[in-house]
Amino acid sequence: MKILVTHSGTSGVTADTAGRIGRVLTGLGAEITVLPMSGVTTVKGFSAVVAGCMEQTGGWMPEAMEFVRRNQALLKKKPFAIFTIIPSLGMDKGAESRMVIMQYTAHVRGMVHTVSEGFFSGEADSREAAMPGERSKFKLRLLLGLLREAEGRSHSEAETWAAQLHEKLVKLSAR
Repeated sequence: MKILVTHSGTSGVTADTAGRIGRVLTGLGAEITVLPMSGVTTVKGFSAVVAGCMEQTGGWMPEAMEFVRRNQALLKKKPFAIFTIIPSLGMDKGAESRMVIMQYTAHVRGMVHTVSEGFFSGEADSREAAMPGERSKFKLRLLLGLLREAEGRSHSEAETWAAQLHEKLVKLSAR
């Protein structure tokens, strides 16, 4: 499975999150290309596309919306997943909060159906990232199904989401 993971901007938390998602998908056997949206000339040749953006004033940034518009016809023909970095996203993910957050990407879903959406605070736990071996232990627990939900949230929601996305993409490609 050949997957494009693309992100708005060329650096920062969105690029870091795209890189984390790409590493998880690679670890699960997919062939991954991670590029900023400005570096993507076509989505042709990829079996799926994952696109991410930082939330800006309640929606996606203009660069990301232009990427979706420019590639809309091809994106409609393949699995398309999105992730959004919301700096103000707190631990409260109740139904009301979820409804507000879903409005941030309604305009994207209006153009192209998404198979999965991830919403992340973008906050990294540098204490965990600095400890040798923690990333490997996390991946092993994730792959073996031993990861509790709260544990995954504290370590990396993006990595957990990427593993679940991979499972969906495998099922979709088997159809």
